[in-house]
Amino acid sequence: MTRTIARWVPLLAALSSGCAPAPAPDAPAAASSTTRATKAASVALTALSHRKFDVHGCAASEARVVDEAAARAGTPQGERCAILVARRSDQTWLVVVRSSLSSSSFGAQALVTVLPQAEGVGAIEYTR
Repeated sequence: MTRTIARWVPLLAALSSGCAPAPAPDAPAAASSTTRATKAASVALTALSHRKFDVHGCAASEARVVDEAAARAGTPQGERCAILVARRSDQTWLVVVRSSLSSSSFGAQALVTVLPQAEGVGAIEYTR
């Protein structure tokens, strides 16, 4: 009997060493959400630049992800462009872009609704 067990021990050890733990997911959900928010911000900036809204100094990579209420509240006028991005309940993105005081848009704010997969823009509203 000990011969039989001795014969199986190396086989069991070899089989168990081949079982590796499951690999970690490629990217956490938060990083994935941030990537999609950055893409939505990029789409919004492109659309605004085609409408003569000064986006000089605005970078999609510097967008802050916030909730919808904070995005609608906007940001105060400042020396730098500010971008807020929020995911809405209908899965569209609300991108708020506040131009800098030194821009030709002089502190104007645009509220851009970007389609769910950032495939385009649904609407743009302007405020001061």
